[in-house]
Amino acid sequence: MIEEGRQGKYLNLDQALADIKNAMGQPNASQITLAVNIVEPKEIQVQVESDNVELNRFVGKYIDVDLSTQKLCRVETDKLIDCFTISSGKPSTPTPTGSFAIQNKDPRRWSYASSLWMPWWEQFADGGYGLHELPEWPNGYKEGQAHLGTPVSHGCVRLGIGDAENVYNWTDVGTPVYIHK
Repeated sequence: MIEEGRQGKYLNLDQALADIKNAMGQPNASQITLAVNIVEPKEIQVQVESDNVELNRFVGKYIDVDLSTQKLCRVETDKLIDCFTISSGKPSTPTPTGSFAIQNKDPRRWSYASSLWMPWWEQFADGGYGLHELPEWPNGYKEGQAHLGTPVSHGCVRLGIGDAENVYNWTDVGTPVYIHK
């Protein structure tokens, strides 16, 4: 049995699907053997650039968003995991501050107000406030890469390409989000 998230082991999904299809085509197949790939874990060093993150704010994992530095940091109780540069709300449409929690998640949410996709959407407050990757036009163009580090959004917390997916995959519905200046 493979446990989800087990470091160093993974299942090649394309190969597994091919093996399953092949076995289904066999008249007397009662078992399917799937190959598990093992990768030796590598130790990595993460340099964190934020001194303004309060550890132990919540028990377990949580997100700390510092609007003054335009940084989103992932924290696990008393350990700073990493930080990402963001783009929060501009002065006329500010990002709300306070304690929130992830309410819902959608890997690709459509904004009817802006007619744009918001990849890796995680709503944290009523009124349509969420964490998400740079907005994407229907033609695939990503908007705002040069704006990261500057408050220009309509109140959401925008993350760069790859960073938003990383945060999305790390959080669960209910994960606390603390936003401050």
